[in-house]
Amino acid sequence: MKKRCLLVLTALAAMFLFASCEKEQKIYVVSTNDMHANIDNFPQLAALVDSLRTAHPDLLLFGAGDNRSGNPINDRYAEPAKPMYELMNKVGFDLSTFGNHEWDGGVIALRNVLTWAQFPFVCANVTFDDSLQMPNFKPYEIFERNGLKIGVIGGIQLGENGLPDFHPKNAGGSHFRPLTEVLPEYLPKLREQCDLVFLLSHCGYEEDRETAEQFPDLDAIFGGHSHTRVSETQLVNGVLVTQAEAKVKFVTLSTFTLKKGKVIDKQMELLSVKEFPKRNEEVQAMVDEYNDNDYFRTVVTTNTTPIDNYESLGCLMTDAIRYTTGADMGFQNPGGVRYDTLSARPVTLKDIFALDPFDNEIIAYTLSGEEVVNMMESCFTSDHGPIYCSGCSYSFKVSDEGEITDFKVTLDNGKPIDPSAKYNVVMNSYMSSTFDYEHEDEGRSTFRSSNELMLEYLASHPEIDYGTTHRVTEVE
Repeated sequence: MKKRCLLVLTALAAMFLFASCEKEQKIYVVSTNDMHANIDNFPQLAALVDSLRTAHPDLLLFGAGDNRSGNPINDRYAEPAKPMYELMNKVGFDLSTFGNHEWDGGVIALRNVLTWAQFPFVCANVTFDDSLQMPNFKPYEIFERNGLKIGVIGGIQLGENGLPDFHPKNAGGSHFRPLTEVLPEYLPKLREQCDLVFLLSHCGYEEDRETAEQFPDLDAIFGGHSHTRVSETQLVNGVLVTQAEAKVKFVTLSTFTLKKGKVIDKQMELLSVKEFPKRNEEVQAMVDEYNDNDYFRTVVTTNTTPIDNYESLGCLMTDAIRYTTGADMGFQNPGGVRYDTLSARPVTLKDIFALDPFDNEIIAYTLSGEEVVNMMESCFTSDHGPIYCSGCSYSFKVSDEGEITDFKVTLDNGKPIDPSAKYNVVMNSYMSSTFDYEHEDEGRSTFRSSNELMLEYLASHPEIDYGTTHRVTEVE
């Protein structure tokens, strides 16, 4: 009798074990990217994440870099960027990678961020000098959820100069390698240890797709940098590739279904943060306290015509540095113009600092007309896009092969730029450090910053009207 009972129990245990092996297991990941310190959306983000965690307690929450830079409430806080990380801690982020803007305050400011964050950072293609003693940072992280191991590698984009898209002066003590060189070092190791392997990437959507083609052993790439809105499930070579635009407008919810240790399904949906009907009251109180700052409400001018494009705001920025320095021409890289909409209303200090959060030093040059044209064209060839200008306008064509042709620069007096004439030119120090073109003058500092010159310009312009200002023409 005892023997028969033992056999029955053994059979039942085997059946239970078999049923357990047959059971599907799910892993849920919420990812966001390029939040750029848009703290005003955090109460809804927190409420959305709370609701998802109620349904999926093992959920993971990732940030794909560029957490800071874009909101002066955060960027000009007594301890710059601290509000953003206090909020990320409160919401319960599990992991972040670095974006290029994590270096905006230099490596010491980055070290502060790593100290404040109550979650690790991962990035496999950067190392730091030992003297910096960077805490809370590693190439990858391994999580255990729902009986499964999940490995997450981090990675950041590099430009032609071998650095991410930040001011080179901020790199001190940071060393970078192409992500495609380091993935073969970590991916096989994690593939052996883990049921799922993800890449948390700040490399841009197109580069993420190329990475997916090259490394099909990845299960998913949670991306950032290009501010791309991926609205539905996209599998590239079997790899799920996602991105959620920018500024906490959306998050992606990705679901991975496994059976017998094998991934049998991958799905992603884009969730709107702005349209989520609830707010986390504790997070709202934190945001309200950060925003309670009269200094940033100071009115500096009035915009009389609505602006709905980057170029018009770029014209404002270039006029400011040109007129205040007395230069013949002023130039601005498009990536330094951080929003494209300004309604007809009083303009505050917060608006100005959000438009140009980098506040770079302004550098003066004496350039020939030929050198000016080469500099302007270099903005295209380095993938920055059309340069914004003051004191001139220009037109160009784009060939079927994507080449820039028929580049023509016209001065404000209506005459074409003279290739042999000399012109006094001003631009920010990021441009002077990264634009690759031949020129004799090494440049000299004006010992003034872009925000300083903007406020000086606006002090003599109580009203501005740039809504219809355009100086760049693409000829069909």
